[in-house]
Amino acid sequence: PVEPINAEMTALGVTPVVPPSVGASRLEALGGLWADAGLEAVETRVIAVQRTFDDFDDFWNVTTATGGQKLALATMEADAIARLKDRVRVRLPTDTEGRITYGAWANAVKGRVPKAR
Repeated sequence: PVEPINAEMTALGVTPVVPPSVGASRLEALGGLWADAGLEAVETRVIAVQRTFDDFDDFWNVTTATGGQKLALATMEADAIARLKDRVRVRLPTDTEGRITYGAWANAVKGRVPKAR
């Protein structure tokens, strides 16, 4: 769910903080890394989830409390953060109650260490 925040940071000229090896988390890369490490029966899959936030403030507080977003926000002035929040708010779909349901996904990989011969 941090994608809209990162996209709007980029649009405002702020570089979002992302994990050091984003490319390694791609599904194909994960499978290849594990197979190259000698694991057998390597399987990958996408885990998709949805979460409903009570309102924009709930969304913002949860998604900016830790990680790269917290670090990036710490470098921004208050007025820039206010602009960022306004831009993110416009991007998010809300229902008639003001709730925001947003999807996210993670790539997963599993494999088996070969038995000793």
